[in-house]
Amino acid sequence: MRANEFIVEGKNHPIIVVDVQPTYAYYGNESRCEDIVRFVSTQTGPVLMYVNAEDQMMSDDTLIDIQIYWDEIMADTINWDRFDIVDKGHGYLRSWKDYGVSQAGIIKTIRTLYQQKKSDSRELFDGADSDSYKADMQELLGGDYQDFLLSDPLSVNWISISQLKKFSGAYLVGGGRDECLWEIMTIMNAFNIRYRMIDSLVY
Repeated sequence: MRANEFIVEGKNHPIIVVDVQPTYAYYGNESRCEDIVRFVSTQTGPVLMYVNAEDQMMSDDTLIDIQIYWDEIMADTINWDRFDIVDKGHGYLRSWKDYGVSQAGIIKTIRTLYQQKKSDSRELFDGADSDSYKADMQELLGGDYQDFLLSDPLSVNWISISQLKKFSGAYLVGGGRDECLWEIMTIMNAFNIRYRMIDSLVY
């Protein structure tokens, strides 16, 4: 769906925005990122904003750089009080995706992590050093299992599920569609947290 189809719901609708910042805008996404900034800035509801910045050292952007980027697009009229900004890093789920593990398999693992109160897939069951770990992972993942998963973990300690749940039903915008945005979307799917992706505001 396109952005103008959502305005009828009212401007106070919550929004989750992912990686709309200088580093990614200047890699061929500038026009789309500017459209996202303008859309978010014309709304009045709460915004959960995920970025890659200095805390996680995943880009050259600082949090101040990102805010300046937004302010320059909107002529310094943004109300930052309604933003929760999270410097999240990335790549916590991506290696499994890139090696062909299905989203269903990733979601099953995420749910198992939370059921067992663990944050790293190497901690599941009795841990990666246990004699049964490989068999347990094979049973969990079935046809999605690959040996590399034993040493290349899936991690969930980078995100607050309770915070995400407060944004259930939010518009989801930003990027990258198969990268950071995909990680947020997959986590939301794992916990049945509703969202509405605006395709025209995704890069």
